[in-house]
Amino acid sequence: MKKLLLAGSFTATTALTLCGTAIPAAAQGQPTALVIQGGTLVDGNGGPPLANAVIVIQGNRIAAVGAAGAVQVPPGAQVINAAGKWITPGLIDAKANWNWMYGEAFLHWGVTSAMVTGARNDQGIAERDAVNHGIFPGPRLYQGFINLQGGGPDGKRPNNYKPGAGDRIVRTPEEARALVRYNIESGADFIGTNDGNGPPELFAAIADEAHKAGKGVVMRCVGPQTRGKECVLAGADVMVHTGEIGDQISSDPEKWKSYVGLPPDAYCDMDPAKEQDMIAFLIAHDAAPEPDFMAADRSFPSMWKRVQQETRDSFRDPNLLAYYPQFAIADVEDNQKSPEEYLTADQIKLRACGYKNHAKFIGDLVAAGGQVVAASDITQTPPGLGLHQEMDVMQEDAHMPPMKVLQAATSWVANHFRIKDIGSIEVGKLADIDIVNADPTVDIMNMRKLDTVIKDGKVVDRSYHPWFKGDMFSNSHLSYNRDVVDLAWEQGLKAASGGGRRGGGEGAAEAASEGAAPAGRAAAAPAAGGRNPASGVANNRRSGGLGAVPDPSLSPSPGLETLFPHTIIQGAPDTTFTLTGINFVKRSLVYANGEPMPTTVKGGTELTFVIDANTLAKAGKLKIVVRNPEPLAAPEWGPVSNEAYVLVPFSFTTAWSHNKDVGDFQK
Repeated sequence: MKKLLLAGSFTATTALTLCGTAIPAAAQGQPTALVIQGGTLVDGNGGPPLANAVIVIQGNRIAAVGAAGAVQVPPGAQVINAAGKWITPGLIDAKANWNWMYGEAFLHWGVTSAMVTGARNDQGIAERDAVNHGIFPGPRLYQGFINLQGGGPDGKRPNNYKPGAGDRIVRTPEEARALVRYNIESGADFIGTNDGNGPPELFAAIADEAHKAGKGVVMRCVGPQTRGKECVLAGADVMVHTGEIGDQISSDPEKWKSYVGLPPDAYCDMDPAKEQDMIAFLIAHDAAPEPDFMAADRSFPSMWKRVQQETRDSFRDPNLLAYYPQFAIADVEDNQKSPEEYLTADQIKLRACGYKNHAKFIGDLVAAGGQVVAASDITQTPPGLGLHQEMDVMQEDAHMPPMKVLQAATSWVANHFRIKDIGSIEVGKLADIDIVNADPTVDIMNMRKLDTVIKDGKVVDRSYHPWFKGDMFSNSHLSYNRDVVDLAWEQGLKAASGGGRRGGGEGAAEAASEGAAPAGRAAAAPAAGGRNPASGVANNRRSGGLGAVPDPSLSPSPGLETLFPHTIIQGAPDTTFTLTGINFVKRSLVYANGEPMPTTVKGGTELTFVIDANTLAKAGKLKIVVRNPEPLAAPEWGPVSNEAYVLVPFSFTTAWSHNKDVGDFQK
């Protein structure tokens, strides 16, 4: 039997070291089995821990679990000696709004699975499958894919509605069902809804269709039409932000009837009798609130000063900082400010009262036999560590027993998301396991004392690496991803160009010359494809209709609004793409990653271009810009447009949605 030692001496002359664990050279090949023995098993199901346990892993699944002497260790197996340690399921983050830089940090903190409820769509599918194929390290990424929304107050689209990748509005139950089916066909692991601005029957149709396919349903029902209790009746398995049910258990419902905010203010007026009724209701319907204390109740947990210091400390590793964007660190720190920095004294008093009762409600629910799920709701928290911070709040402020907190971050998440392969240490399940150096059933903070993390049956390297390549599908290291970026700049250009209605002709050039470039924009024209993106508020209104192709003597600056398709699979043949925007002219030219592409200008607001098969042979992201010929009518705006991006997933990617518009399901 080959032994893999977690502690003590190791006398072999050659070893591979992973996470402080010495692996004999003879064990560096492909073992027939991996065995963990000698530790205390906390299997995630809530039963009493099992001392001196043995766990046999074959491939990436658990083959046997039991007490020493009751489980046979296969000949030739690698053995992890876990004596004096505790063995738990790998942690699961119930709300990870995923971004590329999080992968190593999640594993570093023992988070082996993440529920991506932030609608990462095609990019989420590409990243999920890349991680699963070992292209770069990260937790298992379960994709909610598209956040479905109801229509406006009358169930209809807003007047300015334009279908887009992150704005999927449905008007009827039939549309809702069709879009759910499409999402599942496109690779969704579960279905999510965003907000409650639609009638309950839309949400009921969404849940029913998802459940028919065996998918869990996550709802963020904060009103105004559909709120927490109505979402549960519609079929929600998980209620993001506790469904904001504080307004439904208030002693003064009239006061809070229009409240749609995420902070816990409404809980301040919590009625004890209504609280107990709601607890019984949630238990009867097997619905799990996701409190998101670290996000919705930010700044008010009792250990907040410690949280702030932990967060600062988590970003000190130079190998992590070698690739982790500074803007993302600043984003987390901004979200974890002290309340005095952004609230008045009266607001602090109200929110502190609301937080106390929100935490009490969660603790009372669990004490009565209900279940909740733990989530970091990143970017409100650091990757990986944020889940531990949420778990600590559950223990210290909601007064949940540590065993229940552990279940809230393991089996309860898996069960309510209806994902059967993870969440507990049982025969047949995926081998995602944490080994810690102190008892987590005494103090959940002991889950931070990680010794070894196993994901997919393999010991994980928990260190950070400057070479981490999780950014291969990222637009840049300067902002979070969009298909078309810097739309605020484009809208400023449109305003300076007379609203874009002239479509890039002489009149538009004259108007552009009268506008001023936004502050921070360099007056000098960047190299082709060289403009850096900046975040902006999308307003994907399309400019005026097509007409004669403009050919002015002084070119206006081009701006991009939409790109289609935005995803094309690796290995695709030569493919034609369409860009809409403003100020396209006869000699406008599209560049992909700095290389010119064959371009056909249809008019001042639309053009097409072709990306060849050789370019599409490599997975990743292609940066698309349009360059107009010089001289320019307004040199301060530059000759190069804002950026758009084409996603090229690996050829093994299971599904993608580049060839359909959500509008196909709303006719």
